[in-house]
Amino acid sequence: MPKITYSGDKMHIYKLLCSLLLLHLVTSQCFSQNIGNWAFSNTATGTGGTYNTVSTAAFSSGITSTAYNANVEFFGEGGWPSGALNTNAYLQFSISPNTGYQLDLSGLILRLRHSTTGAGSGSGPTQWSLRSSRDGYTSDLASGTLTNSYNDFSVSLSGFLNIYTTVTFRLYGYTAVVTSGGLSRLVVDNISIQGIGAVLPLQLTGVQANRDNSKNVAIKWQVANVQEGTHFHVRRSINGTDFTDINSFTEQQTQNANSYSYTDADLPAGTPQLYYRIEAKEPSGWTLVSWLVSVNNKTNGASQISYTTVQGQSLVTSLQVTDKGPYTLMIVSANGALLQKRSVNLEAGTNVINLPLSQMAHGTYAISLMNNGLIDSKRFVY
Repeated sequence: MPKITYSGDKMHIYKLLCSLLLLHLVTSQCFSQNIGNWAFSNTATGTGGTYNTVSTAAFSSGITSTAYNANVEFFGEGGWPSGALNTNAYLQFSISPNTGYQLDLSGLILRLRHSTTGAGSGSGPTQWSLRSSRDGYTSDLASGTLTNSYNDFSVSLSGFLNIYTTVTFRLYGYTAVVTSGGLSRLVVDNISIQGIGAVLPLQLTGVQANRDNSKNVAIKWQVANVQEGTHFHVRRSINGTDFTDINSFTEQQTQNANSYSYTDADLPAGTPQLYYRIEAKEPSGWTLVSWLVSVNNKTNGASQISYTTVQGQSLVTSLQVTDKGPYTLMIVSANGALLQKRSVNLEAGTNVINLPLSQMAHGTYAISLMNNGLIDSKRFVY
């Protein structure tokens, strides 16, 4: 089978499609994984998965008291509203990916009831609602009815893909009823979260190349989510099409972010233009190819925007500058309205920058490079 490589947004789109496929798979019993669980056996401490941790579950300060019943279930007593949902009355629990990993969450199972104390159908909240920190706890992920008998409530999570930071859930109880001799309690026997964990994909965040005064070319690149065992290749071309390796090495440690450099001191003679790119192969087999950067082999030339290209919802622009230092990039609309303004520190030589366009409508725009005045401007169509 031939080796397949992916570059730029194509790589991210492919991995997103894989995540969507995996989310579909984990919803079936065969592929479901429990990556967070709270058994409440005389402790509210949860158990995480291979790629994640979970918090201790805790009732909010709006709940009067908490306790364990027979060391196998956990309840919060008092403070539950008799009317509509009160955002100060809840049980809270969280899940967090470990450093260098991401989570795709597919669902939760909540085993709940209210108190059996009191006459008839017991006492406590008769309704429950689950919300999350993803939208500031403003909308229900699911809701249902509580009785004095346990029920397992399955909650499907839509859109909880590529989770890189902590997600907190709040379980609210409301419409509480207290019958004669009853105690207003929300009782929890078990909570579990289903999903999958995976290593964060490697991201190349910047590439630069600069021909210095000694006529060498310094290549620099910045990456995020680097795994131990990732193999880097520095590749050079004299025509922008056919590349050869001029350096390679293997990263020995897993790192959230890092920068690398290599000096090409063996330049081919008689070539007016040189092209460079970085290839990174992860231990899993994924190969990521950087944007192309070019260097004039005779002179640095004038500062300018060398080219722009739209890739998915991003604008990739190559900037050629003669001096290292701070510069300003601006994107303006056809009618002159300023839409983006960003300060960037550029190396002397060629710098490739990735600008997000996801918040912009499709149309014709211009990008400008400035440093104490306008240096260059180019139009592009998104």
